[in-house]
Amino acid sequence: MATYQHISHGFEPVFNERSTVLVLGSFPSVLSRKNDFYYGNPQNRFWRVLAAIAKEPAPETISEKKEMLLSCGIALWDVIQECDIKGSSDASIKNVVPAQVELITRTAPIKRVICNGATAGRLYKKYLLYKVGIEAEVLPSTSPANAAWGFDRLSERWLAALDGVQPATDDEVDSFERERKSAKRAGKGEVEYAHVRIPAPDASSYAVHKSMQGNKRKDTKPELLVRQRLREAGLGGYRLQWKVPGRSDVAWPGKKVSLFIHGCYWHRCPHCNLSLPKKNTEYWVAKFNRNQERDAQNEAALIADGWKVHVIWECELKKGKREETFAKLLPKLARELNKELR
Repeated sequence: MATYQHISHGFEPVFNERSTVLVLGSFPSVLSRKNDFYYGNPQNRFWRVLAAIAKEPAPETISEKKEMLLSCGIALWDVIQECDIKGSSDASIKNVVPAQVELITRTAPIKRVICNGATAGRLYKKYLLYKVGIEAEVLPSTSPANAAWGFDRLSERWLAALDGVQPATDDEVDSFERERKSAKRAGKGEVEYAHVRIPAPDASSYAVHKSMQGNKRKDTKPELLVRQRLREAGLGGYRLQWKVPGRSDVAWPGKKVSLFIHGCYWHRCPHCNLSLPKKNTEYWVAKFNRNQERDAQNEAALIADGWKVHVIWECELKKGKREETFAKLLPKLARELNKELR
């Protein structure tokens, strides 16, 4: 009996600057992961359907498949970048990390989104629609599990949706690039999560509500520990929540030295293998991305103003790691503050 495994996607999207249609599956099957490319199960009808649309022989090698996609102006990827899954069962998918679809939408003039099957359509609507801003057309799955759709009927449906698809012209590519550059100059480029607002879901229970209310904004245990060690090292004279971008947890304004003490969960620590909440995932993905974007913007603003910025993660202050963390941090601060360590 198959058991849950946490699986990363494993291979890159196929697209170029002339792609106009984005076709999305859900997540690669076991055979696709083994063959290191999309729709690797010989029984999956995707490549035969695409060949019928392109009026060419079915491609066999990965390079032939890529060439056919690009010649039709089709970009190919999956909605999910990583998840927990049992074998190839879409129904078992949980703990989803969505694909960074902006890698494609920043580069190619995508006009339409096609989802291969209902599961891909549902996942796209939940995780990617608010990023892309294009409603997807959901087509019947090319999977062999979709036995209700024979090949002729399936090909006819896909052909009706993709008939006439072609790569972007030179003028369309140039126009897209001009619009992208203009939007970037105006600060209206790709989606900035700092401006995305999804209504907060209701707490699942009163206990969860009270727990969320108990999260402190300042004077957390990690912050108190760091401040204690700073004083013991003779690096006092700091200010708390100083009024600069990000409101540094600890700052020495006269020397323009800033220290942030980030909670791993809320700021998405790069050292920790953090999962996403199982409920209301769309809300939490947007919230975490907003936090990360805001952190990056605040740090960039401080550096641009001549500040030296340091970040300590909560996990770096655990008993087994804190001495190593302070051994690296305190000498740097002492040099920047022109102080001697005690």
